[in-house]
Amino acid sequence: MKDLPVCPLCGSSNTIKVKDFYHCNDCLSDFGRQPKADDGTPMIEAVKGLRFKYGDISTGSIRERFNEEGGVCLYEITDTNGGNLNKVNGVLTPEEWKGLKAKLIEELFLGDWSKNYIPINDGRAVQGNNAWSLDVVVSDDETYSFSGFDAFPIYWDEFYQIVDSFAAKLGEL
Repeated sequence: MKDLPVCPLCGSSNTIKVKDFYHCNDCLSDFGRQPKADDGTPMIEAVKGLRFKYGDISTGSIRERFNEEGGVCLYEITDTNGGNLNKVNGVLTPEEWKGLKAKLIEELFLGDWSKNYIPINDGRAVQGNNAWSLDVVVSDDETYSFSGFDAFPIYWDEFYQIVDSFAAKLGEL
């Protein structure tokens, strides 16, 4: 039997499969339904771009942009860390672009992420200056935004591996 995913809302592995989605027995949330754009198109087809930023103005940041144009996806990765500016551009084939969107939506449950992540105010010092944002662009009128500051979605590590694989292209210059 295939392992069931952890809940993207609470991180519990106490989940069950229910028809075409999952249910968390701990936080009682349902997740994994196929998200749709405002016009009813499945998000895997509807998403036309991604914009990701990690870092801040004072120390620099990594910015990644993916834009679908003419059936292919053009990407641009910019690194401003350490006061330098490095940039790389590339192209994803239609299959690679669709695979990237499928990974984010079907395996990392992007449609079920909270919109904002902030650390719990429990008196501990904030450990870093880890601001991040992700915009999922469907059209000029439809964008889904996620962000956080020193707090991250349950599937952050898997997500970051994906965006880091593109940031690594900066070192290939």
